[in-house]
Amino acid sequence: NHDSAASDRRSIYRFIVRSQQQPFMTALDCADPSIAVEKRNESLSALQALALLNNGFMISVSKSFAERVTKEAGTVEEQIDRAYQLTLSRAPKETERKELVQFAREHGMANTCRLILNLNEFVFAD
Repeated sequence: NHDSAASDRRSIYRFIVRSQQQPFMTALDCADPSIAVEKRNESLSALQALALLNNGFMISVSKSFAERVTKEAGTVEEQIDRAYQLTLSRAPKETERKELVQFAREHGMANTCRLILNLNEFVFAD
């Protein structure tokens, strides 16, 4: 269940069943839990991008994130500013804010948060 408090943990602390792979984690190069491995594979694929965008866990996290920024900020602009501060530790550029405000008005804050959680700047550590 993606909506339970038990799912609010980092993947490094996840409980896993060694005999059962999880497709979402497998797409993100998580090692086979039934085999001891020294180092995790690293790859970059379209499947990973699709998993981060469409997986039920990510949709649930995006909804929760949207609820948080909606509670913590008033206007759509302020909500986007808050979401950026929480995810990227910076304010959005004016062009980013303008595009995201329009997107939020058309598609809702949950989908906007899902978009923010899929920004390269958030997904990749440079």
